[in-house]
Amino acid sequence: MWDQLSKFKYDLLRLSGRNKLRILILWLNRSFWAIFIYRLERGMFLTFGNVYSVIRIPFLPVLKFFEVFSNAEINYRADIGKGFLILHSALGIVITGYAQIGDDLTLTGGNVIGSKDSGKDGDILLGNNCFLGANAVILGPLKLADNIKVGASACVVKSCLTDGSALGGVPAKEIIKQ
Repeated sequence: MWDQLSKFKYDLLRLSGRNKLRILILWLNRSFWAIFIYRLERGMFLTFGNVYSVIRIPFLPVLKFFEVFSNAEINYRADIGKGFLILHSALGIVITGYAQIGDDLTLTGGNVIGSKDSGKDGDILLGNNCFLGANAVILGPLKLADNIKVGASACVVKSCLTDGSALGGVPAKEIIKQ
């Protein structure tokens, strides 16, 4: 649980941007609530294990309220590193529980990180410092390296193991190699 709280602190600093006083009003932001609920649920899952799926039942109305308010459905089984940033959650965000994501993930809105088939843990691996443009979709199983940028409305269905690449198109292909 403490690990998730320290990650949430880092998330808040990233969400506040250059203006550190903005942290005082972040609780009004939809992205704040999406990340907060994810970190809270993830911490509870790590504390209680699979029993958490039963423990959370009485709290589902409140959890679903915040899910609807934030317009983000982030499964508590997903392992997301520190520095998680959602820029425009009003467009919708969905992240499967099978994803393992590195630090400093940036989602711009309308993003889906999911699985084509019924998946298993670790089917979708994203490296550190990844960026998904508006309405970009990742459908696993696949692996993306560090510093990957996915263009707007791209649909990634194959792995990209080249650090610093930019992906674009449907289906997404490497358009820039670094």
